[in-house]
Order: sequence, then structure tokens, then C-alpha cells
Amino acid sequence: MEPVNPAGKFTLQIFATDLDPDAIDKARQGLYPANIAADISPERLHRFFIKEENGYRVGKEIREMVTFATQNVIMDPPFTKLDILICRNLLIYLTPELQKKLMPLFHYSLNPGGVLFLGSAETAGTFAELFAPLNIKSRLFLRRESVSPCEPLAFPVSFAPAQQGFSKEQPMLKPSDLQSLADQVLLQHFTPPAVLVNDKGDILYISGKTGRYLEPAAGKANWNIFAMAREGLRLDLSSAFQKAIRQKRRSLPRASRWEPTAAPRPLISRSRRSKSRRRCGEW
Repeated sequence: MEPVNPAGKFTLQIFATDLDPDAIDKARQGLYPANIAADISPERLHRFFIKEENGYRVGKEIREMVTFATQNVIMDPPFTKLDILICRNLLIYLTPELQKKLMPLFHYSLNPGGVLFLGSAETAGTFAELFAPLNIKSRLFLRRESVSPCEPLAFPVSFAPAQQGFSKEQPMLKPSDLQSLADQVLLQHFTPPAVLVNDKGDILYISGKTGRYLEPAAGKANWNIFAMAREGLRLDLSSAFQKAIRQKRRSLPRASRWEPTAAPRPLISRSRRSKSRRRCGEW
């Protein structure tokens, strides 16, 4: 960044994620073999690394800029308000169905004017309504702002396409299984979105599409309902939540100008205690 000499004071924050916990643990160590000295100038080694017996370790200045986290980009909530999203050599291993789910999510994660950096064999060409070419050779794409309205994204994202050519005879359902399946269908299509939380507001379970009420907070993934609540809802939600905890009964937040058309009002409910579960609220 020094050659660019950007105007104004700013901080740099990097979120580094991977599906493999072992890879994340190794990356956190920041330890490189001694032979990196052949590719890095002595000046940079002295400034950004600490010499150790088994090699070089990344210095504190850089380590404090990086937050490591295990993440499944298909299933887990995304990081948001990013200026640049680097996802190299992943899309080539995914089916077109999964790519159709991820690319809109990448668009959502980026700030206006944000940049998507893909691998050398990847392209955003089939998603021209979301990304414009910035440098095709380098696989850099600019987030477009004029995007047609679409259905709100649901979090966490979950998508598992069926395998082509795979068929399996389904066993006949027992009456008890049939009732359970019917209950699931009814709950999925005819009940409002719901979130089960503990007495601190940490989300334990999500039912239905909660995108119009919740969105992942910027930065490290935070599964607390107050951190994920959309602007305009947090104050009333917090008040109703505390009331439900204090009075041990249902609490309905007052109507506000925030509420989208035809959206159900949040209902805070105190669940009953059992020997196997802690007290928790339901939203």
C-alpha cells in the first residue's frame, strides 16, 4: 500500500477462511520455512517476519490485521461490507447450481464499488448483471450497482443439488413418519420465520426465511440475534426480549415504521423449562 500512498487514515482488516479446521490452525501459526528468504528481500524479511529456529514467523503488525475462521461458504452466513472478496480456484469445483447460489451472495457481501478476485480458470461472465469486468486477464470483476430487484437472501445459505443419474427406491413411510413429514411441510410453508435463542440472545436454531429481519453483521461471524437484527428493529427487539425474560411470558414489540409490507410482527416468547434444556426465548 505504501507505493499507492492513499489519502486519509484507514485500517486494513483481512478475514481468512477455509472449510478445513486444520488448514486454519496451520495458517494461524504464520510460520514459513527458511527458504522463503530466496523470494523475499532482506528488507521485507526484517520488517514483516521474525526469524526463528525453524524458519520465519509473520510479525505482529500483520498478524493483528488477519482474522482466521472456519467457514463453509455454502452453509454458513457470509462476511459482509467487504471491499474485496478473493475466492480463487473454488468455483471450478462447484456445479452450476451452486455457483448460481454463491455469486449473488458474493455480490451481497461486497460494498458498492467492491471487487471480486477469481482464479485464473474462473469467470463471472455468466453473471453480467452482478459483476462487470475490471481486468479480465487478472480475473478482477467490479460489483455492479444497477441490479434488478430479487427475492431477499435467506441466511444461513443452504443448498444441496440433487446428483444427476442417481436414483434410489424410497421406502414406504410409516404413519408416524408420514405425520412428521406433513408437520415439517406445514411448518415450512405456513408458519412465520422463527429463531430460537438462549437467554443471552445467541441463536440456537432458525426456521424459515429470516432475511427481511436478520442479516449477518460485518466482520467475524456473530450468531447473536441483536448483532444480526436489521437497522430499525434492534431497539424494539431488545426491549421486548428483556420484557419476555423478566416477566416469563410472551412479548410483542410495538409496531414501527421499519416493518416491511405484509411482514409478520416479531413475537418474543418465553419457552418452558425442562430438565434437558436451558431457558430460552423464541422469535
